[in-house]
Amino acid sequence: MSEQGRPKKPFDLEAALDMLMRGESIPTIAGEVGVSAPTLRKRIQELQQEQSVILQYRAIQSLHLTALQSRILEAITPDKINEAPLRDLVASFKILKDKELVIEGKPSEIKGLIGHLIAMEKQEAALNNGVEPPPEDCMDAEYNDETNEDAPRTLADVDRTAF
Repeated sequence: MSEQGRPKKPFDLEAALDMLMRGESIPTIAGEVGVSAPTLRKRIQELQQEQSVILQYRAIQSLHLTALQSRILEAITPDKINEAPLRDLVASFKILKDKELVIEGKPSEIKGLIGHLIAMEKQEAALNNGVEPPPEDCMDAEYNDETNEDAPRTLADVDRTAF
């Protein structure tokens, strides 16, 4: 859409808005930034309309995302599920289950067989990519009977030996 009329006169809109926030009058601000009062009023009105559209989008953005999610879920047919590899089915189940648990306000950790399959998938993917697999939750530690006699034995000892 092309604009009609003369081009907009450039001026420091930020300075004008700052002065407006400080309570200055439109004619005073217009004189300071070098435009007429009607021009300044029109630019402020345009800015308010633009921001209104942005704020309205924020309000409906979650509805838009919900509509997209619905379309994606509707595209998943029983035939596509039957043809999908087990890895994709497990990953999809985890995503859906996580979302369900978040909605219910429950922890999103999946345990049992599905959790085990997901952990195996992560390890397999790491090995296929030449990456060291993620460490297990509990690791074996090595202990010996040797002690360091000079090591502090209590928090008070640590405080005395610190820097």
